[in-house]
Amino acid sequence: MDGTVTPTGVLRRAEAAICLAIKVVLGVLLSAMIILVFMNVIFRYFLNNAIAWSEEISRFMMIWVSFLGANIAFVKNEHLGLDLLVRALPKKAAQALVVVADLLVLFAISFIVFGGTTLAQQTLESGWTSPATETPYGLIYLVVPFSGILLFFQGLIKLIENIGVLAGRVSE
Repeated sequence: MDGTVTPTGVLRRAEAAICLAIKVVLGVLLSAMIILVFMNVIFRYFLNNAIAWSEEISRFMMIWVSFLGANIAFVKNEHLGLDLLVRALPKKAAQALVVVADLLVLFAISFIVFGGTTLAQQTLESGWTSPATETPYGLIYLVVPFSGILLFFQGLIKLIENIGVLAGRVSE
């Protein structure tokens, strides 16, 4: 290593910082969800008085955990993938296929971002709120475009790296 700073290196450091922040948020949400559900069980079965809003808030936390967790899985390449074709192809053809797959993933993620934005916006404008806490559902649905933007950023980093590998500028 000659110590030069590459654009991909800067992007990877930014991605690492974002992933750390997401992991902290996930840890807080999961801990809060566990405590809340446990408290509700205690209140319901031992005190005969359930916490009315706990199930709703736990559900909202689970939605956010699922979408934010998808970002961590994407960075670690832990999403379901079929790489049999990639393994069967010659190296250059396989790398070209990976670049095409990256482009398709970015295309799909763009639908998540735009669809999620529309969903959150329309839901916020409708004034639809949850029954127990009266939380606007649009706030809960904001996780869809937020997570989608993070996924798009991470997908761009992968695409840039894979184009570099295909062009022979970067080793795998």
